[in-house]
Amino acid sequence: MAVALPVYLLMATPRFSTLARVIAWLGLGLALLPLLSVLASRSSQRCTVVAIGLWVTLYHHLAVFHERVLLLRWGEARISDRSVELSALLAALAVPALWAGWWLGTVVRTRRILPRPQLPIESSWLRIVGSGIVLLSLAADILWLRGELPQDRTAVSAIAWLTPGELGFAMVLLASLQRDNARGFARSLFWVLFGLAAMVALMRGVLTPLIKPLLIYLLGWLFVRRKLRLWPVITALLVVIILQPVKAEFRARVWDRSTRLELWQRAELFAELTVQHWLGDGPALQQDRSQSLQVAAARTAGALQLAHAIEMTPAAVPHQWGATYVYLRHAFIPRVFDPEKPIAQHADVWAAVIYGYTTPAGTAHVMVGLGQLPEAYINFGLFGSLLLLAGVGFLCRLVDDLFAHEHAQSGALVLHLYFVQNLTTTLEGSLAQFWGGVPQTVLFYGLLLAVLSSATTRIIPGPLGMAGLRRA
Repeated sequence: MAVALPVYLLMATPRFSTLARVIAWLGLGLALLPLLSVLASRSSQRCTVVAIGLWVTLYHHLAVFHERVLLLRWGEARISDRSVELSALLAALAVPALWAGWWLGTVVRTRRILPRPQLPIESSWLRIVGSGIVLLSLAADILWLRGELPQDRTAVSAIAWLTPGELGFAMVLLASLQRDNARGFARSLFWVLFGLAAMVALMRGVLTPLIKPLLIYLLGWLFVRRKLRLWPVITALLVVIILQPVKAEFRARVWDRSTRLELWQRAELFAELTVQHWLGDGPALQQDRSQSLQVAAARTAGALQLAHAIEMTPAAVPHQWGATYVYLRHAFIPRVFDPEKPIAQHADVWAAVIYGYTTPAGTAHVMVGLGQLPEAYINFGLFGSLLLLAGVGFLCRLVDDLFAHEHAQSGALVLHLYFVQNLTTTLEGSLAQFWGGVPQTVLFYGLLLAVLSSATTRIIPGPLGMAGLRRA
């Protein structure tokens, strides 16, 4: 932290005042405290707040180095220094508030109240079933690209539920982590599947399928082996830096034109555009390359978005007092019984229009996520948002006590890893969009893993990573 302070003071963009830079530096230390607690002792409980701390670090505490302006549909957003400083303060206090709510579970003894499923599954079955799920997910993507699967929202949602690729990646990874002697193809299977997912991602022109498996790898090693593997983070950042500037050109050629390309031609076009962008010659390309880092960094631009919400609320937009969470009231009711049920992205669409990111017509083509920190402030202000975040931390504790307790076996940890990965990647979107689907997701996939565990495995109990799984 002492070394980082002059870096924050000297290398941050002029958009952030000295006070905002110091607050961001303090927030960096506070956000990483849960991570340090997990790394310090193998007996410490696995904590979802660790992953949220990494997200807040990336989107807020490191944003002082690259965020200069926030562009709206009419131009650059006007944000005062006070709003930027309040944004830095809220981000700095976010992880402590979440952690305080998480520790509240110790006070009320949630461990003794909640069930503690183990769901042991042998490594071979984890690899077989996990690989099958990933391959089915990739096959569904390919069939959608070929136009052989229906495109309506209900069908897309149902197929996505039946082919959760990230759950498959978690199963394959846990199969190698629960055995220290995993070698050969069993150990490299995760990366073989990742290579296939990368190829399909290039065909589709999207980058998220490349980021999620790397996040699963990082979290899996952290929660099971208590080791921090930083190279997946570095790889993910390089992927975004290299491919993000090319994505728009690829979509303009493939998505917005009537010409049809074979799947292999799509991937080849993406690769050609990437090579041309970074290795091509000419003044225009040189200018594009100089802007590429800024374009890629915009994918993790959260500080000024939060500052913009603070600037406009309540000066131009009144506090919503929970109105953006309306989807939570309808989440458990099937749409067939509630035709007026709002979409899960209700808050994202509303905020994108009211805060000037796009027009109502534009929301049909571009989704602008309402981050959960700005959403909390929009609803309840600074102090109210901290209380809300503490409540979210308590919910995270409940999930950790259910599936990441000290006696949890591979099936429970797979479900926990899938939950944490989804939570981390959806923090850019509204709160109700994620938490509205958590009970259904946990029940559905938990039941499937319980059936797999009961049908395939008999064990001598022992915590994963210590005694491991053994045939009784």
